[in-house]
Amino acid sequence: MKEYSVDNLERHAKESKERTLYIAVVLQALLDATKPQDKNETSVAIINRDRAKAWFFCSVGVTCDNFEYVCEMADLNAAYTRTFAYKVI
Repeated sequence: MKEYSVDNLERHAKESKERTLYIAVVLQALLDATKPQDKNETSVAIINRDRAKAWFFCSVGVTCDNFEYVCEMADLNAAYTRTFAYKVI
């Protein structure tokens, strides 16, 4: 699996629109997982944040398979992505 810097992301995104979509899924999950808590937030926002965190850190089951599939389609190393998410979250 390749590792890309943010600077090269645009160039690589032009290579595969599908890959770009899967990268966007990972980035959106990271944004959802790191969204700051707000005292007025809805239960939906809380659930979405918890689901995003669970998606990154699951180790078995369908959710884990989905995470690994998305990483594979994005040409990202799933273990590295999890480690990165853990550091960010």
